[in-house]
Amino acid sequence: MRKRTLYWLLGSAALLVVSIVLFGFIYLNENNKADLSANGIQSEWLKAQPDINLLKSGDLIFRKGRGFISNSLVLFSHQDKRYSHSGIISFDHGKPYVLHSIGGEDNISKKLRKESLASFCNPNANHCFGIYRLDLNAQQSRKLDSIANYYYKTGLEFDTDFDLATDNKMYCTEFIYKSLFAVNHDKNYIPLSIVSGKTYVACDNLYLNPHATKIYYFEY
Repeated sequence: MRKRTLYWLLGSAALLVVSIVLFGFIYLNENNKADLSANGIQSEWLKAQPDINLLKSGDLIFRKGRGFISNSLVLFSHQDKRYSHSGIISFDHGKPYVLHSIGGEDNISKKLRKESLASFCNPNANHCFGIYRLDLNAQQSRKLDSIANYYYKTGLEFDTDFDLATDNKMYCTEFIYKSLFAVNHDKNYIPLSIVSGKTYVACDNLYLNPHATKIYYFEY
């Protein structure tokens, strides 16, 4: 009986790892679109875009893409299955950008991406997006922004192994988690998820905790 339980646990863990790696390669590169025209995309974004005066560098942003892959990725969140991807907002010359780690054909280099807020929240590719602020002081927020941009400039790559124990590559939520740890050195600041003995950072770990407050949410 004990052997059967052990084999089941090992099998479940292996299945989880394989699933995560598979999703990692095609992360957010679905063909499911809303089929909006260029004018339609612009019109929807004008309705959805937040007042940039409400935002600041260091805010966390989450989105849910359209289609099967995103609907599968949300299952890794235990409490709230609203989002499938995450990033950090960073202002550059007064304009909001998003720093985020993704892999797949859409990002062949696998390096940390920096794209405009409008592009990250593209209504043609996403169902919704939400922005959250952590209880960091001004100095900590600046440091978080500095660390995130350092990772971008040094070309941090996407972690297709989803291995939280390594630091040379990071998946999207790991990038945020470890950037925050570099700011406050508090391992308990953000809770972690565990499935079949594998520890990882889920999207809801980052915003469903006492340190996070929702700033903005929009559903297309």
